[in-house]
Amino acid sequence: MMNLIVLVIQTVRFLAWVIFHRLPLRTWFLSLFWKVWPSKIIAAVGTMGNKQGLNGPGFVGLSNQGATCFLNTLLQTWYMTPEVHSIIVNFNEDTEFMFELKSLFEKLESRNQMPLRTNELTTSLKLNVFEQRDIEEYFRYLINKLADEVDRGHEILKLYQITIVQSLECSECTTLVENDCFFLDLPLSIHSADPSLKINCLELALQNFLKRITLKDDNASYCDKCDKKTETEIRYYFKRLPQILTIQLKRFEIVGRRWMHYRKIHESISIPLTLGFYKSQGNGNEWHFKPTKSKQRNPQENKKNNLEANVERESQNTEIEAENAGNTQQEEKYELFAIWHHSGTYESGHYYAEIKSGDDWYNFNDSRVGKCGSFLDTVHKKQDPLSSKTAYLIMYRRKDSEAHRNDSQSHISILGADTTLKADGRSSYGRQKQNTTYTGTPV
Repeated sequence: MMNLIVLVIQTVRFLAWVIFHRLPLRTWFLSLFWKVWPSKIIAAVGTMGNKQGLNGPGFVGLSNQGATCFLNTLLQTWYMTPEVHSIIVNFNEDTEFMFELKSLFEKLESRNQMPLRTNELTTSLKLNVFEQRDIEEYFRYLINKLADEVDRGHEILKLYQITIVQSLECSECTTLVENDCFFLDLPLSIHSADPSLKINCLELALQNFLKRITLKDDNASYCDKCDKKTETEIRYYFKRLPQILTIQLKRFEIVGRRWMHYRKIHESISIPLTLGFYKSQGNGNEWHFKPTKSKQRNPQENKKNNLEANVERESQNTEIEAENAGNTQQEEKYELFAIWHHSGTYESGHYYAEIKSGDDWYNFNDSRVGKCGSFLDTVHKKQDPLSSKTAYLIMYRRKDSEAHRNDSQSHISILGADTTLKADGRSSYGRQKQNTTYTGTPV
């Protein structure tokens, strides 16, 4: 009944907005029935059976104005992230956006049991609340907006800042060229054009991203020293790890030859509860990913695909290096903190978040907030990875976050940044991985 009332109210408000702006009939008709209503229906279905009521113990929901589930998910995560929350509530800016953001956090802190409105905040952002947005793109947009417009905004940017090095080595003259690339979230492919290659877990996707690749034939890279195209070995490695490691599972891809279009990948992906990294013995600037040890396989199981076999060999080499390094190696450990889910299709869908608070997990789904079901709790207690067909962005917090907090925020050197932003230590980030470069497009 409550969902029906919300739908009626939102529809009336939407029609009033349409009349005020004098939009063409076709425009608002498509917006209402193609974008807004499916999102509402998916949200209602997703919260059926929630016995916690509108809000779980101690947390407050946010009303969906039409298609603002992506913003609600982002805001709730920032509020629940101690490092980000602390910076935002201590902002001393008088801009309209910052005033409304701080005001919303204060209202969330009051623990009022009624869902809060975000109308003032969306107005300050000049956001069309009936237009669906990709949460990953808006996540980067808001962080860059804060870094550019607010004095302490770059501190939030640094919490998520990942420095990846692109390393290219010529096979003929062995010249090594390395470039720093910057990201707020790391995009990992979970699908391959080759049907024999199956990526079904986050660790495998990460190892696939970090593996060495030889560029040859049409993909050969040009070497300045050899003055010609040569076979080149390319790889990527972590140079600086962030306070909050954010990973994007690339669930949307372009398909079709004559009529190209996007489609969503609904494959179930295994997500580990922890991630580990250790400093390379040979390169002090390089962090190696330390995969969890795989369980023994039954000899009768099917043979591994080529990708998994190659990645596992590199994983074994990594484990051997880690063991040889002994206890003197520097390690960083991350713990699963939040998952942003996307249910639906590319054309229309709904976002919601599962966020950890203390030892418990909570589901933030617009106006509804409740404690997660026993499945996630059981998985967490057994330290087993969980699987999801809807997980889109996954966030890990450094286990000793407080100890590293000051060091992370004092890091002001951003190599390769736009010269207009270098002085402030600010930069825009991107997420495109191409044949020879891994660079970002400014937001």
